[in-house]
Amino acid sequence: MERYKLPNCDETPSCVILAAGEFPCGELTTALLDRAECVICCDSAAQEYCQRGGEPMAIVGDMDSIPESLRVGFAERLVVRPEQDVNDLWKALTYATEHGFHDITVLGAFGRREDHSIGNIMLLAARLHEARVRVVGERGIFDFIDRPSLFESFPGEQVSLFTLDPSTEISVCGLRYDPPQNRLAAMWQGVSNEAVSEEFEIHTHGTTIVYRLLR
Repeated sequence: MERYKLPNCDETPSCVILAAGEFPCGELTTALLDRAECVICCDSAAQEYCQRGGEPMAIVGDMDSIPESLRVGFAERLVVRPEQDVNDLWKALTYATEHGFHDITVLGAFGRREDHSIGNIMLLAARLHEARVRVVGERGIFDFIDRPSLFESFPGEQVSLFTLDPSTEISVCGLRYDPPQNRLAAMWQGVSNEAVSEEFEIHTHGTTIVYRLLR
């Protein structure tokens, strides 16, 4: 059973994708960004990251959101992907997997526009077979699974579960509440569960989004 740890300020992510939402500002998200071995920026996120002294491995997108100074200064790191049927996070994830990254942390996925936040979560859920991706926000973390999995936790941690197909069978161990009839017939039915120990299990074989509220 695959295990999903809680993020911490001492870890070194192998690959961070910096999306174009609100720039990471909390202790955890800042540490993950600063300690990352590789950072891939969506083009709208590149300017602030570079202004703060960051050195991206690549800047990915249609390049409609970066100033001329970045076009010149990082010319060799620009990955121009002009397709308009997918967003820049999709393009950045494609670039990351093309370059062999399969354990990816996404930062900056939220804020600015609520519809973009929802869209970012849905697109990552759609691509869970390509890489192990987690989205770390200022308050919590999203993981994406489609098989029985074990999650590091702590008593009282708030946990929310979402299945994209309402017919998906899902059961839990180590959470206070069981899904009704082993289903989440509506996406809101799995919101605000609660961990009762240091870990919990999710048993599912359909696409499932797991949210853990951090301390």
